[in-house]
Amino acid sequence: MRQPLRLIHSSDIHLDPYVGGDSDHWEERRELFRETFLRVLAATQEHQADALLIVGDVFDSSRVRPETVEWFLEQVASVAPTPVIAINGNHDTLGERSIYERHDLQGVDNLHFILERDGRVLHLEELDLVVWGRGYDESDWHFRPLQGLPPRQHDAWHVAMAHGHFVRSEADAHRSMLIEAEEINGSEWDYVALGHWEPHADVTSGDVPAVYSGAPMPISDANTRAGWVLVVDLDPELGVRWRRENVDPRR
Repeated sequence: MRQPLRLIHSSDIHLDPYVGGDSDHWEERRELFRETFLRVLAATQEHQADALLIVGDVFDSSRVRPETVEWFLEQVASVAPTPVIAINGNHDTLGERSIYERHDLQGVDNLHFILERDGRVLHLEELDLVVWGRGYDESDWHFRPLQGLPPRQHDAWHVAMAHGHFVRSEADAHRSMLIEAEEINGSEWDYVALGHWEPHADVTSGDVPAVYSGAPMPISDANTRAGWVLVVDLDPELGVRWRRENVDPRR
């Protein structure tokens, strides 16, 4: 029987926002985003999570400062050996100018970036956990975050990570990075961790839980439905349950 697991699900960290602004105000805002990420890591430790998932947009842009990249790596290493599993998003996209081309983000033992454009399965055998995601390249106009999601492989926990826009109606058809309910429900995976929306939202429409964690710190202060991480419990007897945890330091 699978062992119970606890995950922290976050997304849209947006480190180094407002890079073009050099006033004290914008530097204070950038520090606020750092402080919030520290609270995400603190929640991971406080709740004794088995892994932290960051579902895209770790960085706000490809212009992120080198010292911010180094700071991020140092903070991730501080929660070792807890695995930190991340994919990129539309802000920190792949491509020639990508931050992932200019910086080595694979040198921290407990950090696992899934950046393969066709997707990759990461099997953490010690946790009996399978995680899948795919890297987003801005040149792929037809990118579908869940395209290529494989069937279940064996009796481990299966968690998919997808950074994109959930289709709620035909009015969403013009958007990019679309995620459809049929893709989620047809996967038969245990949990689909979503990123890209700043507000937290539960978009479960079948038997597979699918949830946007929401940004832990919104880019716009007008967004009052952000400021969370999710504590996700996977239990072989009770199933998959999740709850919100506030990490917005202004609250």
